[in-house]
Amino acid sequence: MKKVFPPAPKLSDVARLAGVGNATVSRVLNGHVHVSEEANRRVKQAISDLGYSPNRIARSLKGATSGIIGMLVPSISDMFFSQCAEAVEIVARKYDSLLIVMASHDDPLVEFENLQQLLLHQIDGLILSSAQSRNTKLYKALRDVTVPVVGLDRPLQEANIPSVISENFEGAKAATSHLISHGYDKVLCIHIKPELYPIQERLHGYTEAMNDAGLQPLLYKVESAEDAEMCLKNHLSSTDSRIAVFAANNLAARFTWEAVRTLHLAIPRQVAMVCFDDFDLADSLTPPMSVVQQTIDDLGRTAAELLFHRMRNESREAASAPVGDPVRFSTQLIIRESCGCHPNGMCKS
Repeated sequence: MKKVFPPAPKLSDVARLAGVGNATVSRVLNGHVHVSEEANRRVKQAISDLGYSPNRIARSLKGATSGIIGMLVPSISDMFFSQCAEAVEIVARKYDSLLIVMASHDDPLVEFENLQQLLLHQIDGLILSSAQSRNTKLYKALRDVTVPVVGLDRPLQEANIPSVISENFEGAKAATSHLISHGYDKVLCIHIKPELYPIQERLHGYTEAMNDAGLQPLLYKVESAEDAEMCLKNHLSSTDSRIAVFAANNLAARFTWEAVRTLHLAIPRQVAMVCFDDFDLADSLTPPMSVVQQTIDDLGRTAAELLFHRMRNESREAASAPVGDPVRFSTQLIIRESCGCHPNGMCKS
């Protein structure tokens, strides 16, 4: 005998159980603010009790929202972006939206293709961390996108899109100045991917701190621990030499740390270090790593809230109006011991 499945619950079934009209259920599903807390609670309870699942494709064809937002980042495995995505997902859930995260792997072509894929999913909005500081093809495509977009970690003012970023310049300058204050006249900046906006800003901050102190900037792009090892060898002329390193991100710090260990150098006695970006186990290293810490949760949460604000409250005319400067979050220099300080921030003699 053929098994007969009960019909799937309809929107009208949800309305009947919740004691509200169909329009109220639709408003709750679409995230409208003009629904009382009690009605909102009853509708959500009815949806849960009935196991109702809205047909998102049908809703999008009718001109309603899909209940999906997209997030396009360089890497999902990178701790910074995975933590940002988690913060965005919490906000999306608050607004009853589904989050789709895709990675560009810092490839502009992959980024463009993934953008098209997200748009095919009828997303209501997009959070974008662009693979390049200037991607003309992407900017042109973004001008034709009909859903709100918010930039994360990289400004998108050229595409007239609001962004949320960290104070990369100030954080790098503070870290470099701190190393200089220890008496180092040779402070190397070891970095990767200088074409990326955050790295560019950190290099500018480092350079300004060095220039202000009357010191020669020493910038080195590395792609491996072997590259970092070569940099250190070139600047350590004897066992009595002392240098400092500002690592522009945690991967550069990892390469430098491995190079220091390979060369059997002592941190901070021979090589002092500060890394831009905190990371897991940074405070468990021997000695613990001093870092420039970003407020990652705040960055992700603010980008998401800004996106939902634009999705809900801005008309097409307002959305096309010139955007202001990016929302900027301060960084904090976390003093541990790799820079030559005690954990309480006091410098070792």
